Amino acid sequence: MNKGWNRVFFLSIILDGFHPAHRFLPYHKLAGLPLGKAFRIGLFLKIFLLSSAVSLISLVGGYWLLEKEMVRRVTLILKNESRLVLDQLAHAVAIPVLSDDQLTINDLLRTFSLQNGVKEIVVRGKDGKLLGDSLNARNPEILKTLPSPGQENKIFFHHFNDLNYALASKTVFFGKVPIGTISIVFSDKPYRTIRKEILSSFLVLGMAGLILSLGGAFLLSRFLTRPIKKLHQATQSLMGGDYSIQLVPSSRDELGDLTEGFNQMVKELHHKELLQNALIRYVSHDMAERIILNPDLIHLGGIRQEVVVLFADIRDFTRLSNILSPEQTVAILNEYYGSLIRVILDFQGSVNNIMGDGFMAVFGIPEFLPEHPRVALECALALREEVGICSKNRMERGLPVADFGIGVHVGDGIVGNIGSGMRMEYTVVGQTVNVASRLEALAQPSEILVSQDLSSRVKGLFSFSEGYPIPIKGLDKEVHVCRLIGKKEIALSGGQSPVGT
Repeated sequence: MNKGWNRVFFLSIILDGFHPAHRFLPYHKLAGLPLGKAFRIGLFLKIFLLSSAVSLISLVGGYWLLEKEMVRRVTLILKNESRLVLDQLAHAVAIPVLSDDQLTINDLLRTFSLQNGVKEIVVRGKDGKLLGDSLNARNPEILKTLPSPGQENKIFFHHFNDLNYALASKTVFFGKVPIGTISIVFSDKPYRTIRKEILSSFLVLGMAGLILSLGGAFLLSRFLTRPIKKLHQATQSLMGGDYSIQLVPSSRDELGDLTEGFNQMVKELHHKELLQNALIRYVSHDMAERIILNPDLIHLGGIRQEVVVLFADIRDFTRLSNILSPEQTVAILNEYYGSLIRVILDFQGSVNNIMGDGFMAVFGIPEFLPEHPRVALECALALREEVGICSKNRMERGLPVADFGIGVHVGDGIVGNIGSGMRMEYTVVGQTVNVASRLEALAQPSEILVSQDLSSRVKGLFSFSEGYPIPIKGLDKEVHVCRLIGKKEIALSGGQSPVGT
């Protein structure tokens, strides 16, 4: 098996064991690819490897620190033991050295050499003559390192054959007169066994702790990644339009807070979705998207801008409602409004207000464009045509029908959020609205009355009747109006679109 397949086999074991999302990867295609380009490492595996690495580093670091500390303590023990034995020997051999009693000196040295760790003891006279030694297995290399004259009362360390030796000398006094020197060599061999046992025990306990920590790392990884995986799955469902999903927090910590935040986000997104759907019922889909993407288009206060206002109202509705049942009255309103509002939205208008048997539509909010006067009149003609279609369908079903009068005017209006803190409405107020409402009130069934201000904006595109003045309450001068007859054919040949989209 080549190296590429070996690597793929190893990676497949890791991924299948720790990252289920990668179980069905085409491993045969990964052979020879760089690690970073072949796949990504899941969060579960990252947490597990990081926790395992920390545990392993802690074990190795603890072993290293323990060994260093034991070496330091053994060194300290060797210093103390060598000083203690030297003090005892210096006192014991003072008289034998003074009398040159080598037999007694050797007996004393052999007795002291039986102590744990003593490797060699040497006694010399004042002139450097060898007076006695412990007769242990002498090591020339060790004896060469014995402190030379002038280095008494100092301790030196020497490493030889994997053992550490403490070498020390002390001057032997009789009273205050120096009569010789005594040297001793201590080995750390007895302590090595103890150190080995301690380190072995530490390794056993450390390995047991490492295994437990690996198990803990595995459980910790699952504990941390399981709610994150659920959040990921819930996010995918949310992206698919499922706003009913709600997660149960699995813990009272940051992950629990994250889950609660996600649930709150879902509720807010659902609320915004409902608001958007509601907004689309009153304004065109394109306009709704523009408002949602740029909320600044809808000012919190009021601004004065040019708008086209269209009013439509059912003629003789009072008589009609008196002869119909409440259910029939609501049914006829809903059927006509359902068709007419769809037409308004198709022409990029906004249904601003529904007032029982009539409604107000506005063109040019939140932004007025030069083609809005033309589009508003095209919409008025389409509304009249749609009313005829609805009435024909109802007549064929033996149902009562209705007819509408329409008034359209263009001018400045105050656009903004009007109402109170409990309920506000984005609408248009001002004299332009009053004029359009007055025109609608004067319109006969199937008649579209248009102000001269509006008809002058679309010269050559539509056919109008002769204009005539009418008084408007609240205005000092009369308003010239005319009836909209239809659209001229030249408008289409001139490149004008029948729909202002």
